[in-house]
Amino acid sequence: RGKKLLVIWGHGALARSWCSVQEALLVGSRFGMDVTLAYPEGYDLDPQVIEWVEQNCAANGRAFEIIHDVRAGYRGAHVVYSRHWMSPDAYRGGVFHKQEEIEKALQYPEWICDAEKMALTDNAIFTHPMPVDRGREVTDEVASGPRSCIYDVAENRLHVQKAIMALTMGDFD
Repeated sequence: RGKKLLVIWGHGALARSWCSVQEALLVGSRFGMDVTLAYPEGYDLDPQVIEWVEQNCAANGRAFEIIHDVRAGYRGAHVVYSRHWMSPDAYRGGVFHKQEEIEKALQYPEWICDAEKMALTDNAIFTHPMPVDRGREVTDEVASGPRSCIYDVAENRLHVQKAIMALTMGDFD
């Protein structure tokens, strides 16, 4: 509660979906965080999800902002969640334009999480849902640094996946 979450787009050579990014926004806003969403123009997320995030933040008396500045969101952040995601145009015409998405994303090399930007935070934790595109989404220095929790996140995901499998496939008679 009351901490600042920065969810920031990272350039990368992988065309990734919106799922984990939108989940992070929804969870952070639901648990009373101030939420900043930062990305280059043209990488908007699902408007319905954005509306829910706005509602969650309002219900908790917290702030929500969308910015298109690669540095501004880092200021005062307590948690930095970096992730590449594809643009809303990725599936135009019912066809996935993967190579075009990758080429477009690689035009934004300044959208990398690095030590210089992390220095603007309030000693923030760096997180990412993995696998991380090192050298594009985030530098090795940050991903493997003392404020990174990416391996803890990956480890916990395994336990959650096992629990879901047990609940959905287990025989509880």
